Amino acid sequence: MPEITVHVPDFASMEDDEVRQHPLTRHSDGKWSALSQVLKSDFETERMNINEAWAMTSLAWRCPACGRKKIDIARKTESGVILCQLERHHDHLGDLAARILRETAWLDNTDPLYTQRKRACAAVLPLVERFAETLVCMDCNAADAAMKKDLGGRVHRDFSFSPSEIGAFVDARPNCAHELNFERGLAIWAKADADFQQRLVFVEQIAGRLTLGLHDREQYNDSYNLVGDQDACMFLSLATGQLGARGRLPPLWEALRARSCAGDGHRSALKKSRATRVRTPTLEEFTDFDRGMQKPGPWSRAAADWRCACCSRSRLEIMRISGKGRWTGHIHEICDYREEMNERALAFRSAYRAERPIFGSYVKITICQDCRLVMTDACKLKGDGRGGENCLSPDVVRSQVGEARPNCRHDVSDEQLREAIETSSSWSSAADDFWSHCRHASEASLRLSQYVDGRGLPPTIARQHAITDLTQSGDLPDWNAEEVFDWLLHERERLDGL
Repeated sequence: MPEITVHVPDFASMEDDEVRQHPLTRHSDGKWSALSQVLKSDFETERMNINEAWAMTSLAWRCPACGRKKIDIARKTESGVILCQLERHHDHLGDLAARILRETAWLDNTDPLYTQRKRACAAVLPLVERFAETLVCMDCNAADAAMKKDLGGRVHRDFSFSPSEIGAFVDARPNCAHELNFERGLAIWAKADADFQQRLVFVEQIAGRLTLGLHDREQYNDSYNLVGDQDACMFLSLATGQLGARGRLPPLWEALRARSCAGDGHRSALKKSRATRVRTPTLEEFTDFDRGMQKPGPWSRAAADWRCACCSRSRLEIMRISGKGRWTGHIHEICDYREEMNERALAFRSAYRAERPIFGSYVKITICQDCRLVMTDACKLKGDGRGGENCLSPDVVRSQVGEARPNCRHDVSDEQLREAIETSSSWSSAADDFWSHCRHASEASLRLSQYVDGRGLPPTIARQHAITDLTQSGDLPDWNAEEVFDWLLHERERLDGL
């Protein structure tokens, strides 16, 4: 068999020209691309705001609505930042249909038929929407909202123009925001609204049938239902196996995303609009929002007196007006780790992590969307491609947020985030080590079950085979392999109970 050697690129440290020439970037864009260099030269600025959708599409991409190329979509703001933004435009009729089906057809999530009913509802949604989610330029996405605002109250709040309809009422020019043709927009809406209303009737009809269980569909996991490129999956398994139980493949996609996106001007834009956007929801608005958030999740499970574990704001206080003028407010679950106190466990774990802290368990805590955004911003700023929630500890987030203001996003500067990342570095590495330990314990248990359940060997013989395999792969130390193996099995049972 041929031997294949793969050289893993370090996108964070590579020069722009090296990134441009790498095979993995041939269908991507970013602040390193030739197009970005042209734009910076043409607009005479180094400041760019590139979102993920822009970065992960090719240089040849065209907006399906207005037909412009990327070089014609980018434009310079008054603050001197080049905006390079693509947006996922979706039909809000699908959101409305999902709410109707959730309120009428879904069962309580403890009902044994809940999963079947949920699948049936999901299968219906593509039949309701007038168009599938489509990537469009930032100006076409904004034109949809702007035209609906111009048309006023005659437009249903959940109506959306399709990409082809947007393209028909905008006047697109290179490197400028679109101008709207009101007469064309009105005519297009009048025709599309009839279709919209008919689809609403269909939603009500199908909701009734779903409620009666007339479209329930059984589905079971099928081990022979292979999804995706199986050769790629097998190569990935080979690479993972060579790293051992505590090894971790480099996060290539996250690293490329971090290397490609740019956020210049983002925070200044937030500060300009902050004063005009702060508004406290009325009791009626909160009640309506709360009713719409009763799908299974952290919000519906939160008690009436819930408060964010980081900023201490209530559910009403974490609500704020989005850029589209709608109330938004979400609760997220994150891990808050607890230090390992067992001396025997610390002795084993210290072989893999010399510094403290060493985490032995965790509890789930719930935080608001704005505290979660602080973590997300920190991960983007860190730019190591790791992503996830373990960039900042909850304690550090609390210190950064301070006295959080109700109904608005937290104001944390990039400089503050850099300091917070440095403060959390030991905590962050300990969190990563904890999950490496979990994988290590799982691998020991899995290897034993492969011999017991897969080959039918007696447990004592299977144990010796598993220990030999893990010792040869470097996942167990030579000098006390049996003791560590038995401890890992106990750890697996303990960790499963968390």
